[in-house]
Amino acid sequence: FWSEDYVGGDLSIVTPLCGRGRRTRLVEYQSVGGMQALRQVLAARAPQQVIDTMRASELLGRGGAAFPTWAKWDGAARADGQPKYFVVNADESEPGTFKDRVLLEGDPCRVLEGAIIGAYAIGASRIYIYIRGEYPLAIERVGAALEELRAAGYLGDDILGSGYSVDVEIRSG
Repeated sequence: FWSEDYVGGDLSIVTPLCGRGRRTRLVEYQSVGGMQALRQVLAARAPQQVIDTMRASELLGRGGAAFPTWAKWDGAARADGQPKYFVVNADESEPGTFKDRVLLEGDPCRVLEGAIIGAYAIGASRIYIYIRGEYPLAIERVGAALEELRAAGYLGDDILGSGYSVDVEIRSG
């Protein structure tokens, strides 16, 4: 796991729970407002409203192309056919980057909350997370986080009584 000194010097907006040498548990994530966005989305937002919010945020992908996230989600939502899948690519194939590993090892619930919201927005019933095989600790910690999320009702059938069902599968290679 990467120490805070390695990541160091940056303002931690998305990663304040990373760099502690251990996985953030669901209860810790919730204590700093984690899962509130998902609860709000499921209680009061239509999928297209989520996509519109992403458009307004101007969030870009962190890969080499910096493609607008809302455009990916909008295209998937409008695509014909079922089932739909939401894919989290944590292959981290960009030279010299360790962003995926840091997030998945330190704060997997944050990544998973975003994936669940994204899956809801596009109408996906399944999320696949591809984690590089060279990152066994990330695979282990995401797996542990998934168990916590399922036990708390954030994954599976009718999550949080919303009528929306989704689950996650880890793939590695």
